Amino acid sequence: MLDKKERPAILMFQDGTYFEGIGFGATEKVSGEITFSTIPGSGYVEILTDPTYKDHIVLFTYPSIGNFGVPDKLKDEFGILKQFESDSIKIKGLIVNEYCEEPSHYESIRTLEDWLIEENIPGIQWIDTRRLTQEFVINGSKLGLIQVFEAGEKPNIDALKVEVQNLEDPIKKNLVETVSIKNVKKIKLKNPKGSVVIIDLGVKNNILRTLVSKNIEVAIVPYNYSYEKIMEIKPNGVLISNGPGNPSLYKDTIETVKNLIKDGIPSMGIGLGNMIIGIANGSECYKMTAEHRGGRTTVESATDRCYITFQNHAYCLKDVKENDFKQFFHDKDDNTNEGLIHKSKPIFSVTFNPEASPGALDMKELIFNKFIELMQV
Repeated sequence: MLDKKERPAILMFQDGTYFEGIGFGATEKVSGEITFSTIPGSGYVEILTDPTYKDHIVLFTYPSIGNFGVPDKLKDEFGILKQFESDSIKIKGLIVNEYCEEPSHYESIRTLEDWLIEENIPGIQWIDTRRLTQEFVINGSKLGLIQVFEAGEKPNIDALKVEVQNLEDPIKKNLVETVSIKNVKKIKLKNPKGSVVIIDLGVKNNILRTLVSKNIEVAIVPYNYSYEKIMEIKPNGVLISNGPGNPSLYKDTIETVKNLIKDGIPSMGIGLGNMIIGIANGSECYKMTAEHRGGRTTVESATDRCYITFQNHAYCLKDVKENDFKQFFHDKDDNTNEGLIHKSKPIFSVTFNPEASPGALDMKELIFNKFIELMQV
């Protein structure tokens, strides 16, 4: 029986299936694409602020979320937030099995619920998250909504069933436009080894931290910044970042990458950046049924060496046009593409997040050092 102080909450899917739970976070109603993450219980701060999850409702498979609280928003010497992937929560709503009300961690300054309330994000708990994850893996992500009600308020299930029928499919939205920087931002170093332009499709702070830790100066530019303007900055290399949404929509970025390839500019793609490079090379993308959200086993195609990587992508290259590029990495379990590498030019890409992969020093060093070597700085 629901405690009088507890707030009822409803998770409603577009097919009319719904779950009743207990609300936490903001007393609010949100709708969108519902997907999942298999990160362990300590990674929720990074997931909530990852621009790749922009406008998603995210389900965590880990059984208890909130145990570590939320750290302070401290910045490093370069002005980059230390433990957040962006400056705000990017998801729309949160689904967990159990929310921890009393966190315990020496860096915590507030609870997850306080943070959600501050940014007006609703959450629902006491949901069978493992069952739903199995459904997502078999049949793909779903459209739906979450509503957290006031204590004592009775949910109108019939009204929610009608409302959920009219949700807009996010596959048509330009989500990158909502997360990309609007003006050029530079992170300057005293004696940099080299410089990189990042085409910001939703770049994570950890990518910035990794580059500056290797003494690489960074200029972050909007997703639709032209090739000519990028070349005026005179970078040693260009990084096409991670980000949300349907890769085929970002025509300006694709056109810029075509020019990078044509002129042989040292370039690296991460996540969405891998799809953009593939499309620029003539491949097509498709929406995956079993999305890659969390830890996976990635295989380096040329050597069969395996790595544990962290991934967060819903799209995949349908085919690899092996005219100029060849496959760099692939997924061990479903054999989907996880990276491209040019046969003769200093250009490659990966779908996984090398800066965040578990046990990750090997992969982080392998990928970012390769990029720096290709820049010849």
